[in-house]
Amino acid sequence: MQYDNCVDYIEKIYTLQYDVLLKDNQSAVNEYIDFCSNRQILSIFDFNNKQLHLFGSSISTKEAEKRFFDLQNELLIENIKSRKIDGILWWYEAWDATWQQYSVKVTSDIEYHYKTNISSVTLLNELGEQVKIDFRKLEEIYGTRIKRIRRSKIDELQPIYWKLTPLNIERFLLDPESNEYIYIKDNFDTKMKGHYTRFITIERIQNMRLFKQFSILHEEYLTKYGKIDNGTMRFLYHGCPESASTKIIERGFNRSYCGVNGKFYLSIEYIEYNE
Repeated sequence: MQYDNCVDYIEKIYTLQYDVLLKDNQSAVNEYIDFCSNRQILSIFDFNNKQLHLFGSSISTKEAEKRFFDLQNELLIENIKSRKIDGILWWYEAWDATWQQYSVKVTSDIEYHYKTNISSVTLLNELGEQVKIDFRKLEEIYGTRIKRIRRSKIDELQPIYWKLTPLNIERFLLDPESNEYIYIKDNFDTKMKGHYTRFITIERIQNMRLFKQFSILHEEYLTKYGKIDNGTMRFLYHGCPESASTKIIERGFNRSYCGVNGKFYLSIEYIEYNE
């Protein structure tokens, strides 16, 4: 495509992994198109070739790319929950140490052979490479190249806005323009105004074990105290060193390593600082 006087403008093409889900959710597609338009990005869904074309500035296109991947994940989780089907995903570790999903077809092939209890299988990956999948070592092997692989299952209790990941615990930086980020920052500003000098980042902690504990306790509080004020849910902003915040992320809130002034509420955010 041509665009006058805009050297920074680029065109990117992405594969529609879940094209059927996108076709069945026109409102989600329209919302995404509006998202792109507000950032001066041209977005074209080519369902015949299962592709999304984006044309805009490199920075804005990066935002649209991230939102597109999030949208596909959200639709997949919604579909799995509504149809009550197995949400099995297979992942491989990329060169940058991030975990990436296999395509729907490759995932289906791997899962089929996995359930036969064989030790390994040879199949084609997304790049057309004939790779060996070793189920015992959980590795994808192509010549001398070896990638770690993982199998995960989407939990029906997982919040729809969480990112899909094969890891039990993971931290994600929130987008400053996301509703989640804005809500937390506004709440923090309201309660902590005058008590901090600089706002740096907000992370979402995805720990399914702790989230399930929270959900059970929250249901008990809703039953005990009623739905007014969301079962007395409160936010706590607690200052602590990095060593303590790491323990909180892995094990949950514990006053023994969070300070004697710590209190437990149903929803908690933490201020982390380095001494």
